Amino acid sequence: MSNESSILAILSFWPSTGYDIKAEFEHKAAGLYWGMSYGSIYPKLKKLEEEGLIYPTEQEGEGRKKKLYELTPKGWEEFENWLLLPPAYPIIRDELLMKMSTWHEDMDSSVLISHLLKRKETTKELLEFVKVWPVNGSSYISNVGMLAIRYGELRMEAELMWIEESINALENNQLPKGQDPNGNTERLLARRREAIQGEKEN
Repeated sequence: MSNESSILAILSFWPSTGYDIKAEFEHKAAGLYWGMSYGSIYPKLKKLEEEGLIYPTEQEGEGRKKKLYELTPKGWEEFENWLLLPPAYPIIRDELLMKMSTWHEDMDSSVLISHLLKRKETTKELLEFVKVWPVNGSSYISNVGMLAIRYGELRMEAELMWIEESINALENNQLPKGQDPNGNTERLLARRREAIQGEKEN
């Protein structure tokens, strides 16, 4: 999903200012869908305008004029062609999972438990928001969009179950058996300890 396609998607809802578009990407639940970060939206809007996909209009609001962007016929066609393309499989960048996959026996497991508890707090807060989102009386969510929101709910409910399971395994020293056919754990720990011991001696 390119940045430009996601902007066209937002503009399909209604004409929006650059600020409005940026706010959509910073929405509390936006990370469930695109997880993008935008330093400045305006260069991308300029590019889309130059390509004839959007055009600016002015609207009076609160005593000043606002520049709104709207899709051109070519923009609608580009947006709908994008909808018809098979979506790419999502790329997950989860720092917690990366830390867990590289955690080793010399590390204090209570720190990892604290990481999981922090994640649990954030996930619960986001799940509560997502459950209220479709009934808040102000947000626009299509009927098909409700299916995407349901996915978000199920994903976070499953994550909360996984967090509880992981904490229980760590607290009771009941970790599932891993696979280490080449004895990598012992070598990893030996390398680490040798490096730390060497630094102390120097």
